[in-house]
Amino acid sequence: MTTLSIDWKALTFQCAHEKDTWPKVAGEPDAEVWFQRGSGLHRAGTAKDDEALLKEAFALTKRAAEHGHVLAMNNLVVMYLDGDGVKPSDANAVEWAEKLIAMNIGMGYYHMGTFLQQGIGVTEDRKAALSYFRRAADLGNAQGQLSAGETIRKAVAQLGPDEKERGFAVARAMFQCALDQGLGEAGYALARQYVGYESKPKEALMAYQAAAKLGHVQSLFDLWVLFRDGEYGFEKDVIRSGCYERLWREREDDRTKKFPDIDRICPLPPKRMPRN
Repeated sequence: MTTLSIDWKALTFQCAHEKDTWPKVAGEPDAEVWFQRGSGLHRAGTAKDDEALLKEAFALTKRAAEHGHVLAMNNLVVMYLDGDGVKPSDANAVEWAEKLIAMNIGMGYYHMGTFLQQGIGVTEDRKAALSYFRRAADLGNAQGQLSAGETIRKAVAQLGPDEKERGFAVARAMFQCALDQGLGEAGYALARQYVGYESKPKEALMAYQAAAKLGHVQSLFDLWVLFRDGEYGFEKDVIRSGCYERLWREREDDRTKKFPDIDRICPLPPKRMPRN
């Protein structure tokens, strides 16, 4: 990417949260009930490796999806990809992603971007994939915002300082928007941009902390190591480092673990660590 080739107007980003952009879908009021039952059975079937439960989960999810339930449609894409309760089918996954796109749902664009990027069920086209990720981002999809932000960050990293900062600002906005929707990986990406590209360690700490609060395991690990070794100009802090290590180990033992009280348990400096 060169300065002359950048369409800054096209790069302009306005944060949107996906659920706020979903259309009102008229249809069977029991679709939510079917979706919730299917989700519960899917969790149980996955935990127990029970094919009968997974098949029942698939049937309920498909029933809800056929009545326009957006999250059920999204889950159906993944079920067809993974073969959860159904024979794996890239073609059916693409079909349901296209149905989401027809409803102008960001998740559909994100799925299609991934399919185009990896050649899943469609002809590989990485350039087209970027367009789908960007459309997903504009429609509020957090994963799309993360993907589009990372693409922009990489593209402007070698430009001059003014253009680089302009591009970084767009990437930051995308990462923050995704983080605000609960995507811990976006907080990690934001933290890495601050330390790897912008030399802003204090801002990086806050981004790491926000991601750690959501249970992002790599952010917890990085905070542990940061205070253990005294990286980025921060002093070594054995107590604070040990606090993050403990949370990291808890997260390793429980993939669903989150830490909403992390600011009290392991506060960032200059706040003092609480007494045990």
